[in-house]
Amino acid sequence: MILQDIPIRRRSSQTPPPDNQQGRFRILLIGLGMLLAFGFIMTSMFDLQIVKQNTLLQRARANLISERRPPALRGLVFDRNGEPLILNAPEYQVGIIPARLPRGQDNIEGAIEQRLDRIAIYNRLANMLNLSDQFSKNQNITNTGSITATSNISNANKISITAGDIFTKVFQAQNASKSYEVVVLAERVPPDLALIIQEQSVSMPGVVVQTTASRIYPYKELLGNILGYVGKIPSTRFNDYPKPIYDPVNDKVGITGIEAAVEESLRGAKGLDRVELDVSGEEVRRVGESIPPTDGNNVRLTLDLRLQRIMAEHLSEAMQIRKSPRAAAVALNPNTGEVLGMVSFPGYDNNLFVQGISQKDYEAFEKNEHRPLVNHALADKVPPGSIFKIVTTAALLEEGAVTPNTVINDPGIFVLPNKFFPEEPKLGQKFFCWLRTGHGPQRITDALRNSCDTFFYKAVGGYSAERIVGMEDAELGPVKIEKWAKNFGISNTFGVEIGNISGFIPTAQGVRRATGTPWTTGDSYNLSIGQGYLLVTPLEMANMIAITANGGTFYQPQLVREIVDSRGNVVKPFQAKPVAKSPISPATMNLIRSTLLDVVENGTAKSVRIPGFAYAGKTGTAEFCDDIASRQKICYPGIEEQPTHAWFVAYAPAEKPQIALAIYVWNGGQGSGVAAPVAQRIIADYFNIPLSEKDRAKIESSKISSE
Repeated sequence: MILQDIPIRRRSSQTPPPDNQQGRFRILLIGLGMLLAFGFIMTSMFDLQIVKQNTLLQRARANLISERRPPALRGLVFDRNGEPLILNAPEYQVGIIPARLPRGQDNIEGAIEQRLDRIAIYNRLANMLNLSDQFSKNQNITNTGSITATSNISNANKISITAGDIFTKVFQAQNASKSYEVVVLAERVPPDLALIIQEQSVSMPGVVVQTTASRIYPYKELLGNILGYVGKIPSTRFNDYPKPIYDPVNDKVGITGIEAAVEESLRGAKGLDRVELDVSGEEVRRVGESIPPTDGNNVRLTLDLRLQRIMAEHLSEAMQIRKSPRAAAVALNPNTGEVLGMVSFPGYDNNLFVQGISQKDYEAFEKNEHRPLVNHALADKVPPGSIFKIVTTAALLEEGAVTPNTVINDPGIFVLPNKFFPEEPKLGQKFFCWLRTGHGPQRITDALRNSCDTFFYKAVGGYSAERIVGMEDAELGPVKIEKWAKNFGISNTFGVEIGNISGFIPTAQGVRRATGTPWTTGDSYNLSIGQGYLLVTPLEMANMIAITANGGTFYQPQLVREIVDSRGNVVKPFQAKPVAKSPISPATMNLIRSTLLDVVENGTAKSVRIPGFAYAGKTGTAEFCDDIASRQKICYPGIEEQPTHAWFVAYAPAEKPQIALAIYVWNGGQGSGVAAPVAQRIIADYFNIPLSEKDRAKIESSKISSE
């Protein structure tokens, strides 16, 4: 085609010229947009480089600086004489630093190679850790707390972990921006195994072995329910343990017992190291001055380990003879409130909980209906039986219901007339004294010495057939008993540092509100001898006899004697805490104290006398029918004789008491035949008094006719 052949469109005179004005407007808009964008960029650069320079510089430096908080060594726990009860022992941990794991090149082949290398490390490490039980069979602890070769904590050392578990933990750490921190995979690794892993870590990049401290409880069941244990912080309680004092994910804290009660004193304070890291996570230099950790304070308890062992030995002997699965004993210093001993059976080995108890062991505890994880000295709410007659005696004398010369006859069995049909003896209710033949005429000192039920029935609830008014009326009587029970430390809010559970003192109004049934004279009878709705704890009974021993002062029981720092300086000295002074008159208190001495010399506890050594006490045999007894069919409605708990309270010596004791044996039979012999053995051993076979009271294996 030649040029001339190309058609040319010619504009006619009617075609308008191009719109140059519109083109200029578009160019203007584009220029304005570019100007605004440039201005925004310049402003942002000024803000970043000038205004926020210092802030961003600090952030950049912070990305390279890591804060590490070296843990403090947890304080130790001792008995009152300096015997160690809780120890720290070296513990080996195996972990991984994610940033040091093998890295591949930035391509598909490199990613595959990295994954394979890491999986190989995870599998190899998991296989090694799962051999832990084979290494832990030779590790254990002696009674003195030193580490020796045995196997008492082998269950705690058994490690079960998979390569998948390791992968998950590493993945979670990376997502939490903790690639340069140690991810702990296993704790309490046996030393021999830790050494092997340490040696082979050269061929397992990222794997580390580190040493920390672990709690050791040398006395296991003997003190488990008192000392408690440490463990990981439950996720539901993270807010209770704030950072940076705690690391909620990794730190261990006191969960129960003394470990929890004095957590603030035992924990110490973490240190602070600020280090600069390079891109690979290696430490380049330390920044600023390091703050070393401050070890936790040591705690000295009021407990006497020697006495604790004595109490446990004799109480467990009685349990074996009586085939009783549960018992408790409490020993107090009546002059200060110090807890000298506290035994609870069944107990538990708190070493099991340090690293997390196995499902099998925990289920065994849960299935035990006598609750080994519960401190029965504090938590068992049971009827006290005749040891409560100490309170009833004080109430009767102080309220003027009887005098020391009031005489009430005990025929052994009598009938309380029916309220609505008093002339119909068959409709009345029979009441029995424990001695079915009766004690005959009794004054209050006789009744307390002989534990005469009938005297207290009639003196408290009244008996119209003999014109005995009792404590005014059925409504007011239990209120007066309640007042004096509280004066003896029962149903109070002052427990020990590891917990407090109050008993229950029934009143007419309280029972009506709780059960919808009216209070009767029979209820007053039962209350007078420590039965019916009345419930107490062994600690409360120890308070009661301690108050009697010292003449009327209620001291708050205490387990912590003093707090001492790592240099031996006393940070918090012991101070007795008198709660209240009983308004009981000296005459009444002296009458009760002299009668309790007579109980041991000539009364229901005469079989447990200690030749040449005077001490005071009171026996108790408390009928009961709880859920366990019902399930075991040892009690049921209509049974002629209910099962009984064995009780005994005592203080020694009689003149200047140094110890007050409460002994309780669940379904143990009679107080005089079971609990009282236990107390006799404890007192004799505590004061280093030899008992001949003749003087050593027999622990009865079967029921006897006694209190």
